[in-house]
Amino acid sequence: MHEVVQPVQPVPYFMEDSVRFSHVAVDVVQGKDTLFHIIYLATDYGTIRKVLSPLNQSTGSCLLDEIELFPPKKRQPIRSLLILHSSSELYVGVRDQVIKIALMRCNFHKTRE
Repeated sequence: MHEVVQPVQPVPYFMEDSVRFSHVAVDVVQGKDTLFHIIYLATDYGTIRKVLSPLNQSTGSCLLDEIELFPPKKRQPIRSLLILHSSSELYVGVRDQVIKIALMRCNFHKTRE
């Protein structure tokens, strides 16, 4: 990112100390009564944060998931991030490969009863 992007809101949607985000992609998901904006933030060390943007001015964002692409000792920077809406997939470009991630990752999380 070589040029400054001016914010729409005076307060950032999502902040995290000591983390540098290198790329962003946004998915719009239709809920029962509203549209949800899901923000995918790539870090410079190979992880992706999945964040629900604030629903209104009085609520904050919510970290939904952290996707670790590599083992801790083999991390590498993310070079590109692209959502393919037709197949509900996130494509992540790194140094020598492209990684495909399903946008809906419910099967990765355990259900509590």
